[in-house]
Amino acid sequence: TKTISIERQLTPNLIGETEFATSNINTTYAYDFVVNNKIYNEIHLSTSKTALQWSPFSSFETVDNKFKIIKEGYPKFTLQYTKSFSDVFKSDFNFSKLDLRTIFKKEYANNAFSLLTITAGLASGETPLTHMYHAYPNNITKETIMQRFSVAGVTSFETMFFNEFFSDRISTFQFKHHLSPFKISKRFKPELVFISRFAIGNMSNINRHQQITFNTLEKGFTESGLEINKLFFGFGLSFTYRYGAYHLPKLEDNMALKFTFNVTL
Repeated sequence: TKTISIERQLTPNLIGETEFATSNINTTYAYDFVVNNKIYNEIHLSTSKTALQWSPFSSFETVDNKFKIIKEGYPKFTLQYTKSFSDVFKSDFNFSKLDLRTIFKKEYANNAFSLLTITAGLASGETPLTHMYHAYPNNITKETIMQRFSVAGVTSFETMFFNEFFSDRISTFQFKHHLSPFKISKRFKPELVFISRFAIGNMSNINRHQQITFNTLEKGFTESGLEINKLFFGFGLSFTYRYGAYHLPKLEDNMALKFTFNVTL
Protein backbone atom coordinates (compact mmCIF):
# COMPACT_ATOMS: atom_id res chain seq x y z
CA THR A 1 0.00 0.00 0.00
CA LYS A 2 1.16 3.53 -0.81
CA THR A 3 -0.57 6.46 0.87
CA ILE A 4 -0.43 10.23 0.98
CA SER A 5 -2.40 12.18 3.58
CA ILE A 6 -2.85 15.59 5.10
CA GLU A 7 -4.19 16.46 8.55
CA ARG A 8 -5.30 19.88 9.74
CA GLN A 9 -6.85 21.27 12.90
CA LEU A 10 -9.71 23.22 11.33
CA THR A 11 -10.92 24.71 14.62
CA PRO A 12 -9.88 24.09 18.24
CA ASN A 13 -12.54 21.37 18.49
CA LEU A 14 -12.41 19.95 14.96
CA ILE A 15 -9.62 17.98 13.26
CA GLY A 16 -9.82 16.88 9.62
CA GLU A 17 -7.75 14.37 7.67
CA THR A 18 -7.75 13.40 3.98
CA GLU A 19 -5.90 10.40 2.56
CA PHE A 20 -5.41 8.81 -0.85
CA ALA A 21 -4.06 5.26 -1.15
CA THR A 22 -3.32 2.60 -3.73
CA SER A 23 -3.13 -1.05 -2.66
CA ASN A 24 -2.27 -4.43 -4.16
CA ILE A 25 -3.74 -7.15 -1.95
CA ASN A 26 -3.22 -10.91 -1.78
CA THR A 27 -5.01 -12.67 1.07
CA THR A 28 -3.09 -15.18 3.18
CA TYR A 29 -6.07 -17.59 3.15
CA ALA A 30 -8.02 -19.25 0.31
CA TYR A 31 -10.46 -16.64 -0.96
CA ASP A 32 -12.17 -15.76 -4.25
CA PHE A 33 -14.11 -12.53 -4.76
CA VAL A 34 -16.70 -12.92 -7.52
CA VAL A 35 -18.12 -9.83 -9.24
CA ASN A 36 -20.04 -9.93 -12.54
CA ASN A 37 -19.08 -13.60 -13.00
CA LYS A 38 -15.38 -12.76 -12.79
CA ILE A 39 -13.17 -14.28 -10.07
CA TYR A 40 -10.57 -12.08 -8.36
CA ASN A 41 -7.70 -13.65 -6.41
CA GLU A 42 -5.57 -10.50 -6.36
CA ILE A 43 -7.20 -7.15 -5.56
CA HIS A 44 -6.09 -3.70 -6.74
CA LEU A 45 -7.68 -0.68 -5.04
CA SER A 46 -7.44 3.10 -5.23
CA THR A 47 -9.21 4.73 -2.30
CA SER A 48 -9.80 8.16 -0.81
CA LYS A 49 -10.61 8.68 2.84
CA THR A 50 -11.94 11.76 4.63
CA ALA A 51 -12.27 11.86 8.42
CA LEU A 52 -13.44 14.44 10.95
CA GLN A 53 -12.95 14.28 14.71
CA TRP A 54 -15.14 16.66 16.73
CA SER A 55 -14.56 17.27 20.44
CA PRO A 56 -17.19 19.91 21.27
CA PHE A 57 -16.73 19.71 25.05
CA SER A 58 -12.92 19.82 25.22
CA SER A 59 -11.13 23.01 26.27
CA PHE A 60 -8.13 24.46 24.43
CA GLU A 61 -5.69 27.32 24.69
CA THR A 62 -3.39 28.88 22.09
CA VAL A 63 0.36 28.39 22.63
CA ASP A 64 2.79 29.65 19.96
CA ASN A 65 -0.05 29.88 17.43
CA LYS A 66 -0.99 26.23 18.10
CA PHE A 67 -4.02 24.81 19.86
CA LYS A 68 -3.15 22.95 23.08
CA ILE A 69 -5.75 20.89 24.89
CA ILE A 70 -6.17 21.74 28.57
CA LYS A 71 -9.22 19.57 29.38
CA GLU A 72 -10.64 16.48 27.67
CA GLY A 73 -14.39 16.77 27.24
CA TYR A 74 -16.93 14.10 26.32
CA PRO A 75 -18.65 12.88 24.26
CA LYS A 76 -16.28 12.86 21.27
CA PHE A 77 -17.38 12.10 17.71
CA THR A 78 -15.52 10.74 14.70
CA LEU A 79 -16.98 10.50 11.18
CA GLN A 80 -15.12 8.85 8.28
CA TYR A 81 -16.02 8.33 4.61
CA THR A 82 -14.06 5.98 2.36
CA LYS A 83 -14.51 5.70 -1.41
CA SER A 84 -12.90 3.20 -3.79
CA PHE A 85 -12.69 4.16 -7.47
CA SER A 86 -12.56 1.58 -10.25
CA ASP A 87 -10.21 2.22 -13.22
CA VAL A 88 -8.14 4.74 -11.22
CA PHE A 89 -4.54 3.47 -11.18
CA LYS A 90 -5.87 0.06 -12.29
CA SER A 91 -8.28 -0.21 -9.37
CA ASP A 92 -10.81 -3.04 -9.67
CA PHE A 93 -13.89 -2.01 -7.71
CA ASN A 94 -16.30 0.76 -6.79
CA PHE A 95 -17.45 0.77 -3.18
CA SER A 96 -17.96 3.21 -0.32
CA LYS A 97 -17.90 3.02 3.48
CA LEU A 98 -19.32 5.33 6.14
CA ASP A 99 -18.12 4.97 9.76
CA LEU A 100 -19.14 6.71 12.97
CA ARG A 101 -17.59 6.44 16.43
CA THR A 102 -18.77 8.10 19.65
CA ILE A 103 -16.93 7.99 22.99
CA PHE A 104 -18.59 8.80 26.31
CA LYS A 105 -16.74 9.10 29.61
CA LYS A 106 -18.11 9.56 33.13
CA GLU A 107 -15.68 10.34 35.94
CA TYR A 108 -16.22 9.57 39.61
CA ALA A 109 -14.33 10.18 42.84
CA ASN A 110 -10.86 8.72 43.49
CA ASN A 111 -9.95 8.36 39.79
CA ALA A 112 -12.74 5.88 39.01
CA PHE A 113 -14.47 6.30 35.65
CA SER A 114 -16.72 4.61 33.06
CA LEU A 115 -16.06 4.57 29.32
CA LEU A 116 -18.59 3.75 26.59
CA THR A 117 -17.55 3.46 22.94
CA ILE A 118 -20.21 3.10 20.23
CA THR A 119 -19.34 2.47 16.58
CA ALA A 120 -21.44 2.01 13.45
CA GLY A 121 -20.34 1.19 9.91
CA LEU A 122 -21.92 0.68 6.51
CA ALA A 123 -20.22 -0.61 3.35
CA SER A 124 -21.96 -0.57 -0.04
CA GLY A 125 -20.94 -1.58 -3.54
CA GLU A 126 -18.32 -4.09 -4.67
CA THR A 127 -16.60 -4.47 -1.30
CA PRO A 128 -14.08 -7.31 -0.96
CA LEU A 129 -13.79 -9.22 2.30
CA THR A 130 -10.52 -7.42 3.12
CA HIS A 131 -12.53 -4.20 3.54
CA MET A 132 -15.59 -5.61 5.30
CA TYR A 133 -16.16 -5.11 9.03
CA HIS A 134 -14.84 -7.77 11.41
CA ALA A 135 -15.54 -6.25 14.88
CA TYR A 136 -11.87 -6.20 15.93
CA PRO A 137 -11.28 -9.92 16.70
CA ASN A 138 -8.28 -10.82 18.86
CA ASN A 139 -8.31 -14.60 19.30
CA ILE A 140 -6.18 -17.13 17.44
CA THR A 141 -7.36 -20.62 16.50
CA LYS A 142 -5.55 -22.83 19.01
CA GLU A 143 -6.69 -25.79 21.09
CA THR A 144 -6.27 -24.52 24.69
CA ILE A 145 -6.58 -21.23 26.56
CA MET A 146 -2.85 -21.05 27.26
CA GLN A 147 -2.01 -21.64 23.59
CA ARG A 148 -4.19 -18.62 22.81
CA PHE A 149 -2.51 -16.50 25.51
CA SER A 150 -1.45 -13.18 23.95
CA VAL A 151 -1.83 -9.41 24.39
CA ALA A 152 -5.30 -7.98 25.02
CA GLY A 153 -6.33 -5.06 22.86
CA VAL A 154 -7.89 -1.77 23.89
CA THR A 155 -11.05 -2.06 21.78
CA SER A 156 -10.88 -5.66 20.50
CA PHE A 157 -13.19 -8.62 21.12
CA GLU A 158 -10.92 -11.03 22.96
CA THR A 159 -12.99 -14.22 22.47
CA MET A 160 -13.76 -13.60 18.79
CA PHE A 161 -11.55 -15.62 16.44
CA PHE A 162 -9.83 -14.07 13.43
CA ASN A 163 -11.88 -14.47 10.21
CA GLU A 164 -14.85 -15.82 12.20
CA PHE A 165 -17.23 -12.91 11.40
CA PHE A 166 -17.57 -10.41 8.57
CA SER A 167 -20.35 -7.87 7.92
CA ASP A 168 -21.06 -5.00 5.54
CA ARG A 169 -23.09 -3.20 8.21
CA ILE A 170 -22.24 -3.32 11.88
CA SER A 171 -22.70 -1.68 15.26
CA THR A 172 -20.57 -2.28 18.35
CA PHE A 173 -20.95 -1.24 21.99
CA GLN A 174 -18.07 -1.47 24.43
CA PHE A 175 -18.40 -0.55 28.10
CA LYS A 176 -15.56 -0.37 30.62
CA HIS A 177 -15.80 0.59 34.27
CA HIS A 178 -12.50 1.39 35.99
CA LEU A 179 -12.57 1.13 39.77
CA SER A 180 -10.37 3.33 41.92
CA PRO A 181 -6.77 2.02 42.03
CA PHE A 182 -5.97 -0.21 44.99
CA LYS A 183 -3.30 1.68 46.93
CA ILE A 184 -1.44 -1.32 48.34
CA SER A 185 1.85 0.59 48.47
CA LYS A 186 3.36 3.77 47.06
CA ARG A 187 4.37 2.02 43.83
CA PHE A 188 1.98 -0.92 43.73
CA LYS A 189 -1.47 0.34 42.72
CA PRO A 190 -3.28 -2.30 40.63
CA GLU A 191 -6.47 -1.35 38.83
CA LEU A 192 -9.60 -3.48 38.36
CA VAL A 193 -11.69 -2.94 35.20
CA PHE A 194 -15.05 -4.55 34.37
CA ILE A 195 -15.72 -4.99 30.64
CA SER A 196 -18.77 -5.81 28.50
CA ARG A 197 -18.87 -5.84 24.69
CA PHE A 198 -21.62 -6.35 22.11
CA ALA A 199 -21.59 -6.44 18.29
CA ILE A 200 -24.37 -6.92 15.75
CA GLY A 201 -24.18 -6.92 11.97
CA ASN A 202 -25.18 -8.54 8.69
CA MET A 203 -24.09 -8.86 5.07
CA SER A 204 -25.69 -8.67 1.63
CA ASN A 205 -24.36 -10.59 -1.40
CA ILE A 206 -22.60 -13.23 0.71
CA ASN A 207 -22.24 -15.46 -2.37
CA ARG A 208 -19.62 -13.04 -3.73
CA HIS A 209 -17.18 -14.36 -1.13
CA GLN A 210 -16.14 -17.92 -1.92
CA GLN A 211 -13.78 -20.58 -0.53
CA ILE A 212 -14.22 -19.20 2.97
CA THR A 213 -16.80 -19.80 5.68
CA PHE A 214 -17.83 -17.13 8.17
CA ASN A 215 -20.73 -15.80 10.25
CA THR A 216 -22.24 -12.31 9.97
CA LEU A 217 -23.19 -11.26 13.55
CA GLU A 218 -26.93 -10.95 12.85
CA LYS A 219 -27.70 -12.76 16.13
CA GLY A 220 -25.55 -10.42 18.21
CA PHE A 221 -22.18 -11.27 19.77
CA THR A 222 -21.61 -10.73 23.49
CA GLU A 223 -18.65 -11.11 25.82
CA SER A 224 -17.83 -9.82 29.30
CA GLY A 225 -14.87 -10.00 31.62
CA LEU A 226 -12.41 -8.10 33.72
CA GLU A 227 -8.87 -6.77 33.70
CA ILE A 228 -6.42 -6.43 36.59
CA ASN A 229 -3.92 -3.87 35.32
CA LYS A 230 -0.53 -2.67 36.52
CA LEU A 231 0.39 -5.74 38.54
CA PHE A 232 4.06 -5.75 37.55
CA PHE A 233 5.90 -3.01 35.60
CA GLY A 234 2.67 -2.01 33.84
CA PHE A 235 1.69 -5.59 32.97
CA GLY A 236 -1.60 -7.14 34.06
CA LEU A 237 -4.09 -9.87 33.18
CA SER A 238 -7.49 -9.98 31.50
CA PHE A 239 -10.13 -12.70 31.44
CA THR A 240 -13.10 -12.62 29.03
CA TYR A 241 -16.03 -14.99 28.57
CA ARG A 242 -18.19 -15.36 25.47
CA TYR A 243 -21.92 -16.05 25.88
CA GLY A 244 -25.24 -15.62 24.11
CA ALA A 245 -26.13 -16.56 20.54
CA TYR A 246 -22.56 -17.39 19.48
CA HIS A 247 -21.60 -19.38 22.58
CA LEU A 248 -19.44 -22.33 21.46
CA PRO A 249 -20.12 -25.99 22.39
CA LYS A 250 -16.73 -26.47 24.06
CA LEU A 251 -16.62 -24.40 27.26
CA GLU A 252 -12.90 -23.62 27.03
CA ASP A 253 -13.33 -22.10 23.53
CA ASN A 254 -15.53 -19.36 25.04
CA MET A 255 -12.74 -18.16 27.36
CA ALA A 256 -9.81 -15.85 26.69
CA LEU A 257 -6.94 -15.20 29.08
CA LYS A 258 -4.56 -12.44 27.97
CA PHE A 259 -2.02 -10.10 29.47
CA THR A 260 -2.42 -6.33 29.39
CA PHE A 261 0.09 -3.51 29.37
CA ASN A 262 -0.64 -0.05 30.73
CA VAL A 263 1.87 2.68 31.45
CA THR A 264 1.28 6.18 32.83
CA LEU A 265 3.47 8.85 31.27
